[in-house]
Amino acid sequence: MINLFFRSALVLALLFGLLFAVGMGVVIYFDLPSVVAVAFALGALLLQYVLGPFVLELIYKIEWREANSLDPQLAAFMEKVCAEHGIPAPRFGVIRDGNPNAFTFGHYPGDARLVVISGLMDRLDPEERQAVVAHELGHIAHWDFVVMTMAAAIPLVLYVLYITIRGSGRQKYRSGGYAALIGLLSYAAYIISQYIVLMLSRIREYYADQFSGEQTRNPDALSSALVKIAYGLARAPKEAGKKDDSRMVAGRAFGIFDPKVAQTLALIGAGTGAVSAAAIEDAMKWDLWNPWAGLFELNSSHPLPAKRIRALEQQTREYRPTSRFRFQAERPESYWDEFLVDGLVQCLPLLGLLGGTAASLALGIALGASWKLLGIALLCTFGGWWLQRRFSYRHAFDEARNVKSLIGEVKVSAVRSIPCTIAGKIIGRGVPGLFYSEDFVLQDDSGFLVLDYRQPLRIVEFLLGWRKAEKLIGLQGSATGWYRRAPRPYFELRTLTLETGEKVTSYVYPLTQSLVYAGLDAGILMTILA
Repeated sequence: MINLFFRSALVLALLFGLLFAVGMGVVIYFDLPSVVAVAFALGALLLQYVLGPFVLELIYKIEWREANSLDPQLAAFMEKVCAEHGIPAPRFGVIRDGNPNAFTFGHYPGDARLVVISGLMDRLDPEERQAVVAHELGHIAHWDFVVMTMAAAIPLVLYVLYITIRGSGRQKYRSGGYAALIGLLSYAAYIISQYIVLMLSRIREYYADQFSGEQTRNPDALSSALVKIAYGLARAPKEAGKKDDSRMVAGRAFGIFDPKVAQTLALIGAGTGAVSAAAIEDAMKWDLWNPWAGLFELNSSHPLPAKRIRALEQQTREYRPTSRFRFQAERPESYWDEFLVDGLVQCLPLLGLLGGTAASLALGIALGASWKLLGIALLCTFGGWWLQRRFSYRHAFDEARNVKSLIGEVKVSAVRSIPCTIAGKIIGRGVPGLFYSEDFVLQDDSGFLVLDYRQPLRIVEFLLGWRKAEKLIGLQGSATGWYRRAPRPYFELRTLTLETGEKVTSYVYPLTQSLVYAGLDAGILMTILA
């Protein structure tokens, strides 16, 4: 499942990644100096920086309009904040999609674009809307477009140095050992720098949150908005005479949250918009207790929502004695045993490959080469894969669950799933405004959840997103599959049966299961018959 950030990165990679790859190939082939390679890489990054916002405008269905036409109170707030901080008023856009969110992009404050998803207006109250928009204005005021682009240049340069040294270092140095050492150090620095850039991005998010709290003088409003946005349990408002917008889902860029990190906290309250403190605690438990959460955060551009809410709680004390949200639940047990089991299960195919290869080599030395030895390696590898899938893909789909009950689960990960059935209304695509987004968002009485639609061939996913997904929005349906967190909550779809009788089926599971059995059969035959 590819969220908005990865989809945007994919589109930009198609345009600029190919240019970079071809250019680096030319540099290495003609053995050009490293300075030329670095200059080319920085030029490609600059080109992406210049053209990126225009590309995003082309691929997302953004309606550019005056903020005053959508929400006069919000428009007045934006004008006030921009005037106080000397920020040019950003271009304002709307994506007709129901999930409450907002994001910004651009080159610098003078040409920034601020986009809200229409669900933001429907599902947040006026104070929460202002808090979210203030967060986005914080990114603009802090020049985050420029800061993050400059930061991204460091890993790029280190990677270019690694590539050029690896490709031509042995020809330039009499001792290939020095070139190999320099290349290895460059690659290690490249990996470390990537994590530093992600850490910087998370720090910028905290600064934007702080900016929002200062402008609204009500950090709790942003906490409440994060609850509804980041954890996805926001219920559609029931307003007399107003129809729900049936098209929905999240945005990112420099958005209010990263769907990769989490897409769930709890808005439970009989359609009133009130947030239950008990539901908040349930939703935050995974972020604060499960060891997978901290590991995933290292690879994320955004902090975990629960940690942001804690920081906002501290800021709230500057304005009032108590905060609306206080996580007071005590950890009932250690979750490291489940974490270690999950890690072991995740590595079973690799362990099988290594163990089978070692056993084959040992027997080969003793008995001589034979097809039987390759059969042993296959049996161990596919046996490990079979055990992994046996653990991760249980088929007890009879249990009916709702979003609220799933979000409160702590013992769940990308490996450890909860097989179940969930019913509700298809309210939107996995990525707002993206015409080929194939994932769905299903909403029940307690919240909404992304249905991760997968197929063996990406072209099949693209075609469904392009030709069919829009027609399914607004229909009631029942989905069977596996609930997971990585760390964003999502539902890996097996089948989706709609009220019209139409069925959407993912064939990744049966195909990969067939490959596992084919590998096991091949290993058995080679071991027995050799």
